[in-house]
Amino acid sequence: MIVTEKKSFSAQNLTKSTIEFVIFLLALWGMSYATFFQDVSKLNTSRVTVAYQFKPLVLDTTSAARSTYVTVRTGKGRKPVQVYKYTTEGETDEVSSLDATISGGKDPINVTASAYKWNKKKLSNYDTKYQKAWVGVVETTYKKDFLNGIGLHAGRLANRFTLIRIPDHSFIKQTDLSAEEQ
Repeated sequence: MIVTEKKSFSAQNLTKSTIEFVIFLLALWGMSYATFFQDVSKLNTSRVTVAYQFKPLVLDTTSAARSTYVTVRTGKGRKPVQVYKYTTEGETDEVSSLDATISGGKDPINVTASAYKWNKKKLSNYDTKYQKAWVGVVETTYKKDFLNGIGLHAGRLANRFTLIRIPDHSFIKQTDLSAEEQ
């Protein structure tokens, strides 16, 4: 415009540039929100799929002192994180206490696990079938739709939470994270 009209300033150019800049900022905000600032727990259930898996725990009898279902390694520092190690049929898994909880006693759902929707009748059946020694994993995956595609989330894992059910807290072996790293 400056070259064709040979003017250094015009109100028409300023208006067009301002409108283009506002549109750019709105598009930048929308893309940033879709990519970085979506909270999975607040998403509409039509945007995610939720899947549950349950497996029985295998008793670890390698220790001469006592048998355990779960080994808990505790870290150090201002905000120590625990790591839960458990064995199911043919595989050993480790999960952080940020994404898992251990439930022992009468009720399979403790305060941390109650944030997720569990089928209480199914959990009661697993308690009976596996003698209160099982692992439940809930996985939330983004559906392949337009908004999830814009945010580059479509088809990806949004959240994973593990509920480790044990009959009693005496089936837990506790160690230090730093002791095993040496």
